[in-house]
Amino acid sequence: MAEDRGTLRAISWFEVFPGLRLFSALRLALRFRALLLAAAALVLVSAGWHATGWLFSDSSNEVLRQHIAANDSWPWDDPIVAPSLGELLSPADWREQSPLLIAWQQMTAPFSAMFDPGITFTQFAYLLTGSLWSLLVWALFGGAISRQAAMMFSRQENVSWKQLIRFVVPRWPAYFVAPLFPIGGVFLMAASLALVGLLLRSGAGLLVAGIFWWLVLFVGFLMAFLLLGLFFGWPLMWGTISAEGTDSFGALSHSYSYVYQRPLQYLLYATSAAVIGWLGWYLVSLFTLWIIDLSDWGVSWGSTAVGLREAVTASESGTMAGYGAQLIRFWTSCLFMLVTAFLISYLWSATTVIYFLLRRLVDGVELDEVFTPEERALHSLPPLKTGADGVSEPADEPEGARQ
Repeated sequence: MAEDRGTLRAISWFEVFPGLRLFSALRLALRFRALLLAAAALVLVSAGWHATGWLFSDSSNEVLRQHIAANDSWPWDDPIVAPSLGELLSPADWREQSPLLIAWQQMTAPFSAMFDPGITFTQFAYLLTGSLWSLLVWALFGGAISRQAAMMFSRQENVSWKQLIRFVVPRWPAYFVAPLFPIGGVFLMAASLALVGLLLRSGAGLLVAGIFWWLVLFVGFLMAFLLLGLFFGWPLMWGTISAEGTDSFGALSHSYSYVYQRPLQYLLYATSAAVIGWLGWYLVSLFTLWIIDLSDWGVSWGSTAVGLREAVTASESGTMAGYGAQLIRFWTSCLFMLVTAFLISYLWSATTVIYFLLRRLVDGVELDEVFTPEERALHSLPPLKTGADGVSEPADEPEGARQ
């Protein structure tokens, strides 16, 4: 029999189109633990902004009052649902339609506002306090979501709560500090430029500043380089720590390397993730509305539709009916809050997958390679001790370390 040569038997679509692996981010983001972590973080972040607003509530600055009012809400007060297909295709602002960019903008907006040239010191202090609290919360919960996504995507392994805590908590400072290094560098360079600004107060100083203005532009270039890499690369920092178990410097190096070495691939993956994310967001929103509508439909069999509407909207404070109506509205809002939590969960899941794809593209590392402390301990050398003859020998393992 003649050999059948050159016949195409199968196509590995994931190898031909690696971006198809981004669909797995939907599955990762919809895991209940990821949604729960995202929802808890949303509540803690809102609580922090409420506390920060209370600290600065006595300010007479009108712009600051507007900032406080914009952050004076809870996640269940204003639930976000996905737009319909017609709204998505309408000429609206893409930032209002893409779940990936909505979550991205919500997390970066306070930091971006700090770079407004017209900002006052009080406004800056308010934004800095709230932003650092938000970063502290997201460093823990976002790190946990990205670690869970990294393990599920690379090895299809579901980590336990205990494993998740053991991995994320010791690396909490790394998650927190990694995005702050570029910001700190920008502030230091801005302080050096402030000294140049003092020269502009006199004619001779202005002349000196004009001669060396090229240095000012060079410092501005460095600041722009740091902020541009940070704006696009900060989610990859947490994906780096979750996948590699590295520190803040390693996360900073990987994220900037991938952003500036493969900008077009990163843009392609991010755009694909934004489109795929809208699909998942729409399905989650639709399913949530079905849950509420079907629940109301079933209850209305006993109360009638009018009775249900009157019961839910009851506002008699201090009465059993009023408390019951408030509880119904609260639980419904909590269900809607999971839709908002999906945005956050999807952001960390999708950017973690993007990190794996970029890592393989730039460094040639396979997608199933991920750092696990258990394997490092298993394959590491045993502890050594110096024997009586001065020669190193394996130390005795503690009783609890033996299997």
